[in-house]
Amino acid sequence: MKLGIYHLFTLLIFVTANVDLSFSQPYADLRNFLFLNDAINLADQKLEKTLEEISFHKTVHPAHTDTVTGEWITFDRNEWTSGFFAGTLWFMYQLTGEEKWQEYAQKWTHDMKSTAYKSSDHDVGFRIVGSYGNGFKLTDQPEYLKIILQGAYSLSKRYNPDIGAVKSWDPWTELNAVNPVIIDNLMNLELLFLAAKHSGRNEWKDIAITHANTTIEHHLRQDGSTYHIVDFNKNGSVNRKFTIQGYDKNSVWSRGQAWAIYGFTMAYRYTKNPDFLKAATTVADYFLENLPVDHVPWYDFREPAIPNTTKDASAAAIASSGLIELYSFTNNPDYFNNAVDILNSLMSDEYSSKQTDDSSILLRSTIHRGDSERGTIYADYYFLEAIIRYKNQIESEFPYLETQSFFQLGQNYPNPFNNQTQFYYSVENAGNVNIDLYNLAGRKIKTLFSGFREPGSYLIQVNASNLASGFYIYAIQSHDMRKSKKMLLIQ
Repeated sequence: MKLGIYHLFTLLIFVTANVDLSFSQPYADLRNFLFLNDAINLADQKLEKTLEEISFHKTVHPAHTDTVTGEWITFDRNEWTSGFFAGTLWFMYQLTGEEKWQEYAQKWTHDMKSTAYKSSDHDVGFRIVGSYGNGFKLTDQPEYLKIILQGAYSLSKRYNPDIGAVKSWDPWTELNAVNPVIIDNLMNLELLFLAAKHSGRNEWKDIAITHANTTIEHHLRQDGSTYHIVDFNKNGSVNRKFTIQGYDKNSVWSRGQAWAIYGFTMAYRYTKNPDFLKAATTVADYFLENLPVDHVPWYDFREPAIPNTTKDASAAAIASSGLIELYSFTNNPDYFNNAVDILNSLMSDEYSSKQTDDSSILLRSTIHRGDSERGTIYADYYFLEAIIRYKNQIESEFPYLETQSFFQLGQNYPNPFNNQTQFYYSVENAGNVNIDLYNLAGRKIKTLFSGFREPGSYLIQVNASNLASGFYIYAIQSHDMRKSKKMLLIQ
């Protein structure tokens, strides 16, 4: 580590301690991200540079930078990192409200469509949540939801009930791995949770919950650290536990620890299961207890060569985003303040590209042990997400974004249909929603859905196997608004 970094953070601690934090109660005990506007401006500059560098070629996606030139090395849509670039563009749209970022995000998101059908690995979650997931959250486009549901279906095909987990990879002879499950896979559960929330496919939510519980049981060590890989035998027993992203099999890979903070917190968001919140705080406490003075972790917390080894800014960015959300559920200011310390550090000259020509926003991520430090698209992605979460927590205003969310009822498809059909609907305001099926005489046949819905788009699946052929009416009511459409069942 450079000696100057200690002087920098001595000064930073002094400045932070003496600056007017500008928070009103109840935020007086929370730290201030000193470089908020600078970070957004830097992201604007670097993303514009990236778009020019790759010539708006929407079929290649930045992955990591070249260690010599600082320019992006790109891959096609099938790389695990491919969805993050579209995600950074969606984040910039959310932060600035500028339509150009929405247009860019749509282009690179659309290139990800085919990956929703890819079930050969678990990374469909990274690819689709980063691109279509963020796009759907900001626009409520039913077309985006369709791709999310397809991605969830593909991911669910990797679930193995014997081990209670979604397999990360297929058998790996070189590692003597039968059913390997990696800590990263927690992140991909969001695709299942999100899809289940908007479709009623609770079996996907059940898969995600079971996987998270399996991870608690087998990936967590007693001290709160995590294994990178747990390999299961065909009968569900554990073959072995180890780490390949580190010095040896007992290493603690800092990015994997960050995945765990973020992943368990996300699982708690969707389920409110206290076991997931406990797991999140346990792994977060280990992470924070082992951070160096500049709040950016070593690539491996147990690396014997510390401090003569690499840092991982991506682990810092992921953890910062996860810690801010964890604070929202615990009200523990230590999580928020450490997250902000990380953000302040990442905006220093040591870790940001504000004084360089590098194309990435952040510098000094480590992809694999022995690799040189470099920029990565996922570090930039989670850095921007952490900024958005920070702004949300301090109740900072965001630009107004036009969305397509309004009260609507889509035509079912297929139509005519035999036994099974489905349709999308959108609600503009939060509240109770009722969707019922009627015959042509106006008699209610069955209730398709009754419950609370947040604003947004959703999918309803209809099983009509016990009904006679003929025309039916399906109707939605929310508040004082009502719409209906006709469907034809042919048995």
